[in-house]
Amino acid sequence: MSEKYANRSARARSPADDETDLRSLLESPCEYERQDAALALVDRAESEGLDPETANALAERLAEDESEDVRQFAVEALGVAGGEATGNDATEGAETAIRAALGDDEEWVRAEAVVALSRVAPGADVLADALGDDSGWVRRNAVIALGKTERATAEELADRIKNDPHPAVREYAALYLGKRADDAGTGAEEAVRLLAAVLARDPEAFVRAKAAESLGDLATDRAEQALETHGVTDRSDDVKRTVKRALASARGVDPDQLDVEIDDGPPGGGPQAPGETPGGGPGDGPGGTPDGPGPSGGQIPGDPTQR
Repeated sequence: MSEKYANRSARARSPADDETDLRSLLESPCEYERQDAALALVDRAESEGLDPETANALAERLAEDESEDVRQFAVEALGVAGGEATGNDATEGAETAIRAALGDDEEWVRAEAVVALSRVAPGADVLADALGDDSGWVRRNAVIALGKTERATAEELADRIKNDPHPAVREYAALYLGKRADDAGTGAEEAVRLLAAVLARDPEAFVRAKAAESLGDLATDRAEQALETHGVTDRSDDVKRTVKRALASARGVDPDQLDVEIDDGPPGGGPQAPGETPGGGPGDGPGGTPDGPGPSGGQIPGDPTQR
């Protein structure tokens, strides 16, 4: 994966400065030239937008190119452009191409398509359908896209936390559950109960950290009790630091003013690989995250949290 995404260095070595030249390179017989051109157009879309002709050329690459990298960067560029200053026809064409990419055989293309569609059509019903995708990274991006627009219900988020085998999905479901805890279906009490179970038993440190963060935001007496009972003794130093901030936030004090003793331990604490957890949710068996469908802190394309 690291070799694949080393292609991001192409952003520092664009194969051409002119949009017309970059568009022409999308037709190159050389895969790396097409790839670099598509990636350069991501930057171009971000800084200046794209002409309708370029958007159409990217849509063609997305539909026809044999290279998964070219398709991934093409859908990213279409999403970043987002139809800004391109006219209604180009906007509709980009959305149609992005929707089609949700059925791509390659999971990274589908994951990027979720991000792109959340830019172009954040209210699209098909984003919710992506929660049923076979790829954890696609589901993870769907949770973030739906969570940011407050379209993910507390019940859906709770189901992801309890049943999804992919840690990155549980991580962001825990984050957004804390924000949706006042929904009619699942209130703060039920959210605290579930997040406390995550903090106590999930095998992944970054999932437990998100649960602690949400408990601090909920700031009920039971949430504070869960943080003190399960968080301050966590095997991960990273989680304990998050717990300290969460407790301070819940109590409205500076972290250094806490009257709770939190011993530092080794960093990490739990598998950090972007694999799926056997057995499903917290406590169901032994045992990824931002910049894209991958582990937290990585440099993988497609992070809806940055959109």
